[in-house]
Amino acid sequence: MSEGMDRRAEIYLQVGEALHLAQTLELYVSVLINILNNRFNSRIDKEKLIVKEDKKTMGKLITELKKHASIDDTGSNILREALDKRNYIAHHFYNQNTYAFSVQEIYESTMERLKEDSKTIATAVAMTQGFVEGFCHAFSIELNDVLVEQDI
Repeated sequence: MSEGMDRRAEIYLQVGEALHLAQTLELYVSVLINILNNRFNSRIDKEKLIVKEDKKTMGKLITELKKHASIDDTGSNILREALDKRNYIAHHFYNQNTYAFSVQEIYESTMERLKEDSKTIATAVAMTQGFVEGFCHAFSIELNDVLVEQDI
């Protein structure tokens, strides 16, 4: 495999991991909203928590979560920074880093930033996951038994 192919594979891998973390964060924020707000029709059914799929953007979900939960400045900053990093990676990363595929110095700085961005998103995932796990424990529900009911 050529050096360019190795770079491309590493960039794709890191972007994929960052976006997977962002999707996990979005799921946890949506689950928390469902737990905290009955109008979203979450229900406990046969030891499972079933939540309605919410098609809002992650930014709107975070805003909704803040309406239903007391989040201090540190928590708000973690969520805001994660959202900013997610939006950058999802919407601007490839256009702003085209030379990372061909220039070693740009590749190295791009990968360093991407790894830091992933850590920022992972911090928000850990924070929200902790709350989801706490609610699941209180309801005697396994985390694997949180299901999203999708509109088909």
